[in-house]
Amino acid sequence: MDLSRKECLFESRLRKKMAIWPRESAWPGILVCAGLSGLGAYLHDLPFPPFTLANGLHPLSTVLLALLLGMVVRNLIPATARLAPGVGAMVKRGLPVGIVLLGARLDFYDLLRVALHIVVGASLLILAVVLATWLMARVFKVDEKLGLLIGVGTAICGSSAIVAVAPVLEAREEEMAYSIGVINLLGVAAMLLFPVLGSLLGLDAALYGVWCGLGIHATPQVIAAGFAHTVDGQVAGEMATIVKLVRISLLGPAVFVLGAWYVHRRRTTTFGDREVRFSGLAPSFVFLFLGLALLRTLGFLPEVTLHLTDAFPMGGGDRVVDIAGVLSGTGKWVITGAMAGVGLSTEFRAMKAGGLRPLLLGIASAVGIGILGLAIASF
Repeated sequence: MDLSRKECLFESRLRKKMAIWPRESAWPGILVCAGLSGLGAYLHDLPFPPFTLANGLHPLSTVLLALLLGMVVRNLIPATARLAPGVGAMVKRGLPVGIVLLGARLDFYDLLRVALHIVVGASLLILAVVLATWLMARVFKVDEKLGLLIGVGTAICGSSAIVAVAPVLEAREEEMAYSIGVINLLGVAAMLLFPVLGSLLGLDAALYGVWCGLGIHATPQVIAAGFAHTVDGQVAGEMATIVKLVRISLLGPAVFVLGAWYVHRRRTTTFGDREVRFSGLAPSFVFLFLGLALLRTLGFLPEVTLHLTDAFPMGGGDRVVDIAGVLSGTGKWVITGAMAGVGLSTEFRAMKAGGLRPLLLGIASAVGIGILGLAIASF
């Protein structure tokens, strides 16, 4: 084989790799998410409204801006669908990692106290919303299964709850798809409305965070809205995350109760054609989040003093490194990137089919959980 043939073979292989790289590699999507995160941070600090108000407050958090930028890019540039591998990695893997890292700056015993207080309220909220949505489905003349899917998605954790409950109810694929579309659309609307309403109502950061955790559909939307509190987004975002994790933890019991109810109604001993594994309904990142908070509380994440010599590129001297602060700060940036990924995954064209009545049912259910969530948070 002469040199020219080797060159041609090399060029041919390189072209093939370049042709498939954007579709198969996760890096393009990850880099776009990182770029949108950086752009969100830049916009957040711009010294004019709506990014900075006259009183110095920033009503649009970096997390929320990254998500909105991702949504704009996805719906204006359809070609970004080719970024799916990296975007999916950021959402499915990055978001749980970011949530876990947030636990590095929280007190474990405070978390337990909040969780024990919230679990009763969240349980009552889930029961009330699912039951009310099921009853309202009759009024709106929506199919019972579709109504239950919308109710569960609204009450617990959005699309994840719908996917978990659908096999139990033997729901059809189109019912799953439409209910997920309704929940995502209304969750985005809630994410944008809650910061505005929280500001108008004058809610403090902790109360606002609990309200977001109880009243918004999916975890990414809860986090984005929580960190958007105009006065103390950090406290509100952390509180919203904690409360949302409590709601997620109740997914397993909720699926079991719905399954038992459906079995009783059908007088059968099976959950339909698809297998349901209850053991996987409690996400592992919930326990890792608590574990990292416990390590911080017990002093395993201390401040470390580095004694640097003059040979260090950034200069010598002592540097104090707060390990917990570094981990939680990293977690927030990972979450910001994941929010950009959520935006890049949001496509509104999926709502074209399915009719108006299920959407109206979803709106009624979303308004209900918003009002009830605020009442429970204020109690």
